[in-house]
Amino acid sequence: EVHRILKPGGKVILSQSNRCFPSKAIAMWLQMNDRQHLELINGYFQYAGGFKPRTAFDITADGGPNQYRDPMFIVEAVKEG
Repeated sequence: EVHRILKPGGKVILSQSNRCFPSKAIAMWLQMNDRQHLELINGYFQYAGGFKPRTAFDITADGGPNQYRDPMFIVEAVKEG
């Protein structure tokens, strides 16, 4: 659906954190690590077709040495054409 509405050169920016409600996630997602989540998202774009190679970014905030940091990632995909 995103591919259909984007103009050529249009960009999708998808953010993904590893926080989730286990009762709402599929079992496969719960068994994956952060990298595997990004690979799955990339695979969806690959399967959909019509996107340039995707780029992923780790935008996890720096909370200091003694603070927990919630991992946060961005996947960018640009429509070909």
